[in-house]
Amino acid sequence: MATSLINAHLITGDGRDFAAGSVKIDQGRIAEVRNAGEPGGADKVVDLGGRALLPGFIDLHDHIVGGDCARGYGDEGKSFRMEEPIVNAVLETIRAARTNLLTGVTSARDTAARDYIDVDLKRAQARGMVEGPRMLASGPGVWMTGGHGSFLEPGHEADGVDAITRRVRELVARKVDVIKTISSDGPETCGDWDSPQYTREEVTAAFTEARRLGRRRAAHAMGHEGVNNVVLGGVETVEHGWYISEENCSNMIEHGTYLIPTLGNVLDIIHKGPALGMPWAVMMAEDENAIFERHRMAVEMGVKIAMGSDCGGNEARLHGDSLLELECYVRCGMTPMQALVSATGEAANAVHIEDEVGTIEVGKLADFVIIEGDPTADISLTRTGIVGVIQGGDVKRDDLGILGDLRLDPGARSTEMVLLGKLGKLG
Repeated sequence: MATSLINAHLITGDGRDFAAGSVKIDQGRIAEVRNAGEPGGADKVVDLGGRALLPGFIDLHDHIVGGDCARGYGDEGKSFRMEEPIVNAVLETIRAARTNLLTGVTSARDTAARDYIDVDLKRAQARGMVEGPRMLASGPGVWMTGGHGSFLEPGHEADGVDAITRRVRELVARKVDVIKTISSDGPETCGDWDSPQYTREEVTAAFTEARRLGRRRAAHAMGHEGVNNVVLGGVETVEHGWYISEENCSNMIEHGTYLIPTLGNVLDIIHKGPALGMPWAVMMAEDENAIFERHRMAVEMGVKIAMGSDCGGNEARLHGDSLLELECYVRCGMTPMQALVSATGEAANAVHIEDEVGTIEVGKLADFVIIEGDPTADISLTRTGIVGVIQGGDVKRDDLGILGDLRLDPGARSTEMVLLGKLGKLG
């Protein structure tokens, strides 16, 4: 059954918007887009009354697995509930996935997961067993002996080119989509926030093998040397980059590397951290303005930026608040429209899923967010104004009761299964 959504403020995810656009959905995909007027041939018509219609949001740095962290900062294993039975982690994961979906995140990349739960979640979501974003999975990742993240899979550290190459192959054998390295980190490991962990030779080995095996490439990297190492080593997305330099920005521009800032995490650590006993909170508060100024520099220089929230990354950053990130980007000098694109079209481009999602175009999956008000004028409406979420043509949220019986069309689930295969490899 084809359905037309008419009379929408159509925000297409590529920087364009139209005051009275319309979209037709058929078999879970976008069948027609009109800048004005109403598509013909629909079995059902839904009048959005001028509300904003956007592509579903894409969160490229999420920690869905395990859900929200437990209190226990200073012991990452405890924070990530590693001491709890795996069934608890699975149940918390399912809850976090659904929370994200209902707040408009229809696709996500999990950037560190215990027990490869993210790989299983990806398949379960695609089969309709659980509700949540479509997934790209990284598994536990790649780290050095004693490095950040080692609690996720003890005994699987990798040091030196040969061991790192072997670790990448192990992760690929476990069906991950993304090879993520922990390339620089905070004071608990090396003494400084931007202390590099892996050498350039080591990260180059990781990303060379990842590329050879058709996997996406990400790196947790905070500051000058660590960011340069991963950018020059062939990474596609730099995660965090809170202490980036002008040289880092120039290198990212030259190599086409995306920055995933996770600045909402900065604010949550500052504002929620003291009550949680997080020792980072005071240090982050002292450096808040400088961190935002560094990202303003990145925006002004033209670094490609895609949205990543870091929800679930620590006990201060909770699921359901991913879109705080977009307010941070506007604070760094983006227009609201640029911020919206960072969470839609640019996010899809960054991880090579732009043929399926990210923009409102004929042939793509019917992933939409409906917002009361104009987010191109007030970016905070992405948090406060969402009244509807559609994923693959299936209604997931309908606060106003206007979408009625719009549900997954026959055959759309098989479309999702085709996408599952596409998300698992490049090209």
